Amino acid sequence: MDCDKAVRLALEAGGEEASGSNMGGSQVTRQFLVFADKMFAPSEGFIQNAYKAFDLLKPVFVGSELRGEPPAGMEAITLAKLHGPLGEPGFKQLGLVSKKLKVRLADEKPALIHAHFGKAAAYALPLARAMGLPLVVTYHGGDATKKANTRNSLLRVYNRRRAQLWRDAALILPVSEFIRGELAKAGCPADKMTVHYNGADADRFQPGKKSKLILFAGRWVEKKGVDTLADALTRLGPKLNGWRVRMAGDGPLKAELAGRLQASGVNVELPGWIPAADMPRHFAEAMIHCVPSRRAATGDAEGLPMVCIEAMLSGCAVAATRHAGIPECVKDGATGLLSPEGAAEALAASLERLTADPEATLAMGAAGREVALRDFNLETQSRRLQDLLMGVAKS
Repeated sequence: MDCDKAVRLALEAGGEEASGSNMGGSQVTRQFLVFADKMFAPSEGFIQNAYKAFDLLKPVFVGSELRGEPPAGMEAITLAKLHGPLGEPGFKQLGLVSKKLKVRLADEKPALIHAHFGKAAAYALPLARAMGLPLVVTYHGGDATKKANTRNSLLRVYNRRRAQLWRDAALILPVSEFIRGELAKAGCPADKMTVHYNGADADRFQPGKKSKLILFAGRWVEKKGVDTLADALTRLGPKLNGWRVRMAGDGPLKAELAGRLQASGVNVELPGWIPAADMPRHFAEAMIHCVPSRRAATGDAEGLPMVCIEAMLSGCAVAATRHAGIPECVKDGATGLLSPEGAAEALAASLERLTADPEATLAMGAAGREVALRDFNLETQSRRLQDLLMGVAKS
C-alpha cells in the first residue's frame, strides 16, 4: 500500500477527510485511472505533465506496459498479470474484464477513467462499463486523422468500437479546434467535445542568451515536414551565412536528407535525438524554431505540436506551416511566420525574412512568449483539465 493511501485510510478511520492541497480542508483528494496503453513513453511526457497542478484528483496510470519509469509520486499498474485466461488479447480484442482486474482497480476507488488516444480509449471502454465509471478521451492528432482510424473496419478494435465509444464517453477532449473538426466530420457528437489545449511548463522553457541559431526538433518522418525544411534550407544556401542550423532528432528520412543538406554547404548540426530534459537549453539559445509539419499520405496529422508551445515560451520566433492546430498557437506576422504545407519556397521566404532582421525576429519571439504564457501555460491548462474531469467524476 502506498503512503498516500495509508494516510487517507488512517484519516477515514478517524472520521476525518483527506484534503487535496491542504490537510484539514474540506476538499477530498480522489483517485482516477489514466489509461495510457504504453505508459511513460519518452516522447509522450505531455501525458503525465497534464496533471501537474492537480490537487483534488490523483492519477493512477494503468496500461499494458511501461515504456519508462513513473515520475516520483505517480503510481502505475501494469495490467498483464491481471487478465483472465485469454490474457491481453481477450481484454483488448474481446473486451473481457477479469474479476481479478476489476477488483484490483476498484481497490483504488477511482472516480473516472481518462484515456489518452482513441485506440487506448477503445481498450478502456469495456473496463469503464464493467466498473461503472465515466470515461473521458483525449485525442492528440493522428488518432483522429489517419485513414486507418477514420474508415470502417471490423478488423481493428478502435474502428469497431469507435461509434460506441463516442456514444458512451462522458467527455471527449480534442487538443485543438482542428482535431475537433476532424472528429466532427467523422461523426463524433459535437455536444460531447470540448477543446482542451496542452500546456508547457513556463518554468522549464524560458528565453536564454539568443544566438543566430535556427532549430528543428522532431522525428524525421513525413508528417513533420522535415523534407520541406531541408529543401527550404538548400534554396537559401549562402543567404544563411552567419547563421547556424541545428536539426535534432532521428527517423527514416534522416540519412537521405542529411546528405543533401551537407552537400549543399548549409552549416547544419545533426545532434541526433536529444533527451527531453535537455531540450530547454536548445530552445533558449535559438532565435528561430521551425515547425514545417504537413498531413502525411496516411492521413496522419498533428493536433497541436508541443514544440510550438515550448519554442514560444522560450522566446523563439516560429517558422511554421498552416497545418492542423498550428495557426491556433502561432500568430502569423506577430509571433512567427506561417506558410502552406509542403511549400519549400514559401518556407524559405519566411526564413529569409526572419534571418534578415534579427531585431524584428527577437520581438516576435518575445510576443510569442506572452501568447504562450496566456493561452498554453501548463499550470493554467492543468487546473482547467482538473475542472473538466471533476465535472464528470463519479460521486
